[in-house]
Amino acid sequence: MTLVLSPKACCLTTSVGNNVEQEAFRTKRYLFFLYLPWFIFGLCLIGVCAGCKSQNQIHERVTFDGSTMGTSYHIVVTAEFGAKTNTQLKKIVEHRLKEISQHLSTYIIDSEISRLNQAEAGAWFHVSPDLYRVINAADSVSRMTDGAFDITIGPVVELWGFGNTKKVSQKEPPTEEQVLVIKKHVGYQKLEIQEKPPAIKKLDSDLKIDVSAIAKGYGVDEIVLLLKSMTGIHGAMVEIGGEVRVFGDRYDGSEWTVGIQSPVRNRGGLAAKVHLQNKSIASSGDYVHFFKHEGRRFSHIINPEIGVPVETDVVATAVIDASCMVADAWATAFMVSDVQESLEIADREALGLMIIRRETTDVLEVISNSTFKKYLVE
Repeated sequence: MTLVLSPKACCLTTSVGNNVEQEAFRTKRYLFFLYLPWFIFGLCLIGVCAGCKSQNQIHERVTFDGSTMGTSYHIVVTAEFGAKTNTQLKKIVEHRLKEISQHLSTYIIDSEISRLNQAEAGAWFHVSPDLYRVINAADSVSRMTDGAFDITIGPVVELWGFGNTKKVSQKEPPTEEQVLVIKKHVGYQKLEIQEKPPAIKKLDSDLKIDVSAIAKGYGVDEIVLLLKSMTGIHGAMVEIGGEVRVFGDRYDGSEWTVGIQSPVRNRGGLAAKVHLQNKSIASSGDYVHFFKHEGRRFSHIINPEIGVPVETDVVATAVIDASCMVADAWATAFMVSDVQESLEIADREALGLMIIRRETTDVLEVISNSTFKKYLVE
């Protein structure tokens, strides 16, 4: 598939619903060597207002949204009539989201991960199941990609002007010496993980961990588990910061439909639409965050091995898997990997993978593996 770009192409968006030409809203998305703070994510379900009942409906639609993990969340629940109100569900969900943030957020000074980052090297730091699961999953992807996904790369991202403390106002790249100094304290190999009892050991006191590139997916998975445990809930669509997971029935009996919008001026132009059932989809993109210096374009995608931005023709990726946490991590990793290698890994790991890459300034190519194609809506 080939897409023709507008010169002002700027975003990849995902929409959810029967009609995917929906209003978009903004979320902040922080990735480690892939930092995309102005990711546009259009998401809406059309046709039935929240809490309304039609003759064809056997369940009611309960919706609510809010803020979490430095971004926004949006949830649509299929419930028995009168089982739960949006106020009741929101209170329960936000309690769990706050709990997860207290474990995983580097924005919270006294969070568990912030305390781990301050810990000295050589001693086991006992962690919660939440933090253990996320770091263990990240470590698995890091090893399978030889470090293309690395939850310790944050300080290098900051150095290049793409991290938490800076915006893309940087006018020139850091020096090689500056990169080398910071890079000494980067590397997933500098972490040891213990399962029972769950604990993490840093091999470098200055090593900093940031799980934001996988935490939103984990949050989605945990909220899905929470909703599944409730009486009277028959299905839901859960989205946090652009990562989506669906389960069970849609409130009107139709299939959950996700549209992935291409980076063209007209937001109604879609790269693909997929039907999902008990699956997750996560996406990453590289077409907004960069700066230019002396005619060179420096992207926010950092090569963890050498600590400098990579030159890639990959514009965006989308990954389908049962676990949103897994999809989230792989969508990030595939942004910095060779296209053919990414497709081979996706096939081996039974992941649905779509890659959008730039052929020329104005032309994009869309590549999907056989697993992803199974979900495509013609």
